[in-house]
Amino acid sequence: MSIIYLGVMSPHTWFKIGHLIGLFVWIGGMFATYWLLRMHASAPKEMHDRFTVMERALALMMDIALMLVIACGLYMALADSPNMFQLPKAKWLHAKLTVVVLLMLPVHGIVRKKIRVFPQGDLRPPAQWLWSMFLVGMLVSVYLVERQPF
Repeated sequence: MSIIYLGVMSPHTWFKIGHLIGLFVWIGGMFATYWLLRMHASAPKEMHDRFTVMERALALMMDIALMLVIACGLYMALADSPNMFQLPKAKWLHAKLTVVVLLMLPVHGIVRKKIRVFPQGDLRPPAQWLWSMFLVGMLVSVYLVERQPF
């Protein structure tokens, strides 16, 4: 049996780990909350309080995870390489940030607003296009990070 020694990891590596863990938790929370809101919209009245508690708990987890993603991502983009945002080498990063800001973060905000208005009786489920927009944003973002095509 051998023990693998990883050595001392750089701060960049720790922030990358934090970024990925936050990303997994945020995306998982978004998936769960979106579908929970859709079920809540058609649930019997006696279940509304339970759904509200679950949605609020997931929303708090999503918010914390998103803050971790943003903080670690900004650290990685700025701390190790202050020129990271300079073109032409960072075109993929500009594209990724554009996708995240225009496709993914608005969905987070809309889902959070739905969580706020559902207990007040506005039980319209989130639109299906929100789900598609979030998935497209996630797929494009992963592609841009993995391939860095520009």
